[in-house]
Amino acid sequence: MAVTLAQLIRSARKRSGDMTQKEVSRLIGTSIENVTSIENGRNLQPRPQVITGLSKVLDLPIEDIYAAITGTLEELPWEKPREIKLRDPELEFMFRQVDKLADETAKENVKAYIRFVLSEEKRTR
Repeated sequence: MAVTLAQLIRSARKRSGDMTQKEVSRLIGTSIENVTSIENGRNLQPRPQVITGLSKVLDLPIEDIYAAITGTLEELPWEKPREIKLRDPELEFMFRQVDKLADETAKENVKAYIRFVLSEEKRTR
């Protein structure tokens, strides 16, 4: 079953440190009602400026947002298996080791730390 735009945006917002709809609307320059209507499935085709803002604020690939709009997004972006090819071999090795961990709590702790670092980096920009 395809991922809807509402599911994508709501899930991405909650993954971004539980940002509120009000915060998202302020950051992208639209009304809270607009963000709410997107997340509730009432606004199925947001304006391009809103889509671009959602992509930046929620750190979503814009092509995934358009795929959700057209009904062709098969899974959430963070659930897609992707080949790791990083410029730093040591970092690539570390990510591969984390992926092999059997303990789900350890994986979630690593993910939470990475999300925190990325959010701090985003905030300082």
